[in-house]
Amino acid sequence: MNWVKGLLVLLALLLGYADLESTNVILSLGLGELNPFMHLAQTWFGVWWLVPKLGLTFVVTWLLWRSNNVYNIALVVAFCSTPVLNNLVIIAGTN
Repeated sequence: MNWVKGLLVLLALLLGYADLESTNVILSLGLGELNPFMHLAQTWFGVWWLVPKLGLTFVVTWLLWRSNNVYNIALVVAFCSTPVLNNLVIIAGTN
């Protein structure tokens, strides 16, 4: 069961990175950030907005690692995939 937890936590980390990269693609296309918190971070920090984004990803990863309920971890990982899927839909809609 521990390897499943490790795999899910790794997947959460990879989804955070995929969200960051897909958001960068959206921004390079001239579109904006829909998440008001990340939009505020982009306004305040400029190109360094990725620091709070990655910080949040690492906090979520750490909290997931501390959890012992694999089903709840899987639910959070599924929730973390939502922004990535949304970004991919937006990117596909621009082409």
